[in-house]
Amino acid sequence: MTRTLALAALLSSLVATACTGGETGPAHPTDRLDYPVAVTADPSGALVWVTSGNFDLAWRGGAILAIDVATNRFVPGSAFEVGGFPGPLTLLERDGRAVAGYVLSRDEDALYQVGFSGDPAAPVVTCAGGKSSADAGTKILHCDADEAFDSQKVSRDGESEELTVGGDPYGALVRLGRSESEPDLLLTGAMIDGNVATWTLDADGAPTLAGNLDLFNGLYAMAESPTDGRVYTTTKSANIFQVLQIVHPDPDVEPDLVNPWLAIVAQVVVPEATAVDRARDIAVSSDGTRLYATYRAPSSLVIVDISDDAAGSPADRVIAKVPLASGAGDVVVVPNGDGTDRVYVSCYYADRVEVVDPLRAQVIAGIPTGDGPFGMAYVDNADLGVKRLYVAHFSDDSVGVIELDPASPYYHTEVAEIR
Repeated sequence: MTRTLALAALLSSLVATACTGGETGPAHPTDRLDYPVAVTADPSGALVWVTSGNFDLAWRGGAILAIDVATNRFVPGSAFEVGGFPGPLTLLERDGRAVAGYVLSRDEDALYQVGFSGDPAAPVVTCAGGKSSADAGTKILHCDADEAFDSQKVSRDGESEELTVGGDPYGALVRLGRSESEPDLLLTGAMIDGNVATWTLDADGAPTLAGNLDLFNGLYAMAESPTDGRVYTTTKSANIFQVLQIVHPDPDVEPDLVNPWLAIVAQVVVPEATAVDRARDIAVSSDGTRLYATYRAPSSLVIVDISDDAAGSPADRVIAKVPLASGAGDVVVVPNGDGTDRVYVSCYYADRVEVVDPLRAQVIAGIPTGDGPFGMAYVDNADLGVKRLYVAHFSDDSVGVIELDPASPYYHTEVAEIR
């Protein structure tokens, strides 16, 4: 697959997997990125995890590589391989450290789970059936595709039912229980059929598939409100946000409940006059009152008021559209420390990250980056003196490092590229 075709596969719609790689070829290198699509901040503040997409099928599969934020170097012994065309690594945190991680493979329509132990700055990674392999000096943990989760049979009302991950899964969200009666949940979304799979997580993070909920196909991203715990989703087939809420099932009252922990409670409609394209990434403000979503046509950030109205219900209304440079993609919210936020948006075609003041609904800075900025993650580690944004450069096979300390002379500058 050429680089041009790979770009089209990822960026035109992200609806169907373009190629099927299988488990053939050499092991993925542990010191090189290949079409990186996402960056995930580790809760320890010591690492970021980069999803290497392998869109040119050069390696046996996709891979997740750890980068030390203090040195900007790859962490030896922490890389692992998963199925082809993987999505972001989603982490389960316990007491300030990651204990489990989840990666969806679009190639295999499956969920991979890994466990973390040892030093959070150089964790030991394990996975079911995993084997460490050496190939031309490269040692990486290879997670067995046969041990990945794709479906599970459950019994409902005396009848057997098969639950699935769904077709072309990409986005995922860990939602921690907010009371003793709520389990920790993993929500995964499938783009082809719009299926949200709900997984209950045990103390060690092992997932059990508990239910499916069908939304609009093209399901892309999910974000949780920090105040009321509601989950908002974007879809590439309709100009709406669907709002999901955790429910407490009573099998005696609702024996036919399709998804025992999740229900649709509202929809937020975005007027066609605001955006022709459908929403891509989504994030919620740190105070839970605003929803931020990126659009490509026109390239913009749409701001939705989700604060409670006089009746105590979310207002759920579009209040602003901020024009952006071409190719708006990922969105990251960074608290200012005074109760306000800055919103950072990667703009793929413009090779820059735009900085938005959401109160003024204006772009206040543009940061030049490497080629093809896409997924991003924010790290604030006071002990290491690190306050930075990490950006996956899809077309450069690298990760950019943007300084976010206002006291630094390099504030809002990409100060390094990690390859």
